[in-house]
Amino acid sequence: MDLRGVLLETFGFPDFRPGQEEVVRHLVEGGSGMVVMPTGAGKSLCFQVPALAMPGVTLVVSPLIALMKDQVDGLVQHGVAATFINSSLSREERNERMSGLREGRYKLVYVAPERFTPGFLRFLSGCTISLLAVDEAHCLSQWGHDFRPDYLRLGRVRESLGRPPTIALTATATPRVQDDIAKHLGIVDARRFIRGFDRENLRIEVMRVATKREKAQVLPDLVRGKTALVYAATRKAVERAAKALREAGVQAGVYHAGKEPDERAAVQDAFMSGRLDVVCATNAFGMGVDKSDLRVIVHWEHPGTVEAWYQEIGRAGRDGKPSRVVLLFHPGDRRIQEFFITMGHPPAAYVRKVYERLVEAGTNPVFLRREELGRALPEDAGGDRTAASCLYVLEREGWVRRIHPAQRPGCVVLSTRPPSTEPAGVRGKVLADVRSRLSESPGDALVVRPDRWALELGLEREQLTVALRGLEERRYLQWRAPERIGGAELLRPHDPITLDEATLNERRQQELAKLDRMIDLTRAACRRRYLLEYFGQDPPYERCGTCDACHADLPEAERPRSLEPAEETAVRKVLACVARMDGAYSPGLVSKVLTGSTEPVVRSFGFDKLSTYGLLSGWTRKEVEGLLEELARAGALERRHVTRPVAGRERTYAELALTSLGIAVMLQREAEFHMVMPSVRALRGGRRSAAARAASAPLPAVAADLMTYLREVRKKMAEEASVPAYVIASNRTLEAMARHRPDDREAMLALHGMGPLRFERYGQAFLDALNAWES
Repeated sequence: MDLRGVLLETFGFPDFRPGQEEVVRHLVEGGSGMVVMPTGAGKSLCFQVPALAMPGVTLVVSPLIALMKDQVDGLVQHGVAATFINSSLSREERNERMSGLREGRYKLVYVAPERFTPGFLRFLSGCTISLLAVDEAHCLSQWGHDFRPDYLRLGRVRESLGRPPTIALTATATPRVQDDIAKHLGIVDARRFIRGFDRENLRIEVMRVATKREKAQVLPDLVRGKTALVYAATRKAVERAAKALREAGVQAGVYHAGKEPDERAAVQDAFMSGRLDVVCATNAFGMGVDKSDLRVIVHWEHPGTVEAWYQEIGRAGRDGKPSRVVLLFHPGDRRIQEFFITMGHPPAAYVRKVYERLVEAGTNPVFLRREELGRALPEDAGGDRTAASCLYVLEREGWVRRIHPAQRPGCVVLSTRPPSTEPAGVRGKVLADVRSRLSESPGDALVVRPDRWALELGLEREQLTVALRGLEERRYLQWRAPERIGGAELLRPHDPITLDEATLNERRQQELAKLDRMIDLTRAACRRRYLLEYFGQDPPYERCGTCDACHADLPEAERPRSLEPAEETAVRKVLACVARMDGAYSPGLVSKVLTGSTEPVVRSFGFDKLSTYGLLSGWTRKEVEGLLEELARAGALERRHVTRPVAGRERTYAELALTSLGIAVMLQREAEFHMVMPSVRALRGGRRSAAARAASAPLPAVAADLMTYLREVRKKMAEEASVPAYVIASNRTLEAMARHRPDDREAMLALHGMGPLRFERYGQAFLDALNAWES
């Protein structure tokens, strides 16, 4: 099949982008697959071209109405028979499009996941569905960063459609999320196409700031004169960032959920048309925003996951031109994300209390304000915010179906004694429609959804509302508008609620672990390498050479290195204390034991009797906790998040446990252990020697070239021996070779990390390589 011909004739592209044709041919041949490619890499064409090449219709599941409309508009402009079916349509429009679907007039039909009601599935049974495409497929996974309960039904939907070839597409999915997607869709044997995470045109930077004031000082120069987005975690932070820009003379729009819809639309239109260069926004801004010349993205605070951060920075430089992404990192910003996680994953006891309040309402569905649901919780539980999270959990676990405020109906009742004169204009049109609808059942109430009713009448919703209010004032009818509150339909109202508390806790702990990984990115020796490894790709390099960590190199204090004797002793004391405590405990408690705290909690466990008690009595607890954190980053300790009752309330906190690497370091059986050693006052007297400082100084240009050559030599040796590169020689050993250029066995053995055994195996090969370089 001439797929390139389809591509050129329909879309005007002479050839596929890298990775696209492989996916397209696989689908056309009847296979199912999963595509994990970054935003802007051309995922949509991976199912749009097969849709045109295959018989029947392709059903596309998309989470946002705006995205559906944008994609369908683009396809129609290219002459493709495409449409969408969603709640924005009038009854007549929806019926017309469904008839077209059944009659085969469309090649692609976009629907939202909640559209798959039993009635709609029965309707689809009479249609020829050749391909099912699931966009934003990470929404299927409870381990993804944007899990949506409506997506969970898609596995059953696929079964009811006869298991057609299926393609799942996402820009952000770790290997665990990929497995979850495949399991839920029933495509565990599907071929996976993963590529494109290495965005070479993006310069990634982490800029450490000490205060919020410093953020405000550096932000204007980052975005001035550029097309830029500034992301912040909260509405308040968005306003603060915008204020900093305006005070510096940079015009900036503001976009967050606290703004009225028309304000948000105006900001987005101005930005997309080029009338506004900079927008400060929460993550609500960006979905469906395809602006190819976006040159700078700044994060005022870090997101809660690497996936969310990567998706947001992926909106920069879609035209392939150099673009800059900057994270303004302050360690205290972590608390914001921890708060979101805590609020988003409430204790099971809170979820039960909210459910019980819904049942007590005595109606189904239930319409209660979140503030009222929040009163069912303890006073310090977080009120309506926590109640909303409890509703989310209940929906995810299959106990309720949430009803959006826009879906709540209003009610019209005709007056028994209306005025004798008939209204004109819009009011007359609305009154005539009410009478027509109630003609078969006079005296009854007309229940309507204002947004859909307005579409059917060809009016704006505001026009309809004004007309109804005017008719009510003149006593033609009574109008009860929908309250601005959502509702919940009880799906199992007669069953006692059961919750899997272990799973709820695991989800909370998973989110905290992902937050740890986001923080770890700010300490990575190479940002791009870290991203590739996070998403399951094997980087073709150790250092990319273009991110800030590679370009300027990390400060000495932030680079993993081998330890000096005094530092190694301190590390072994810490690891021994964790071992002696014989279990997993919080960093705070470990630090109290090591510093010799006399607090009751230490004595209650008997930890004041341990041989490791008070071993670091000259340190502060903060210094000990800093060392514990670095040991966890280096893999010597495992950080686990647990949820346990504390003082009558469930608390989530981190615990530390020894790893096999930690045991080896403690017993001095790990010669190649490297870590970032935090600054500790008690160790400052034993500063690094001049030789050690010289060893960590930047390499001169010639030595840097030699270092690159030695890396290639090491890589070849590792491939031949089928061992990891570090087994051949560590980076520090290669740096020593590049600096000192040893020319015999004795000189080679004097280098860090080159002992007799290693020299016997690999030393001569390195000497030969050095001689070749010199010649």
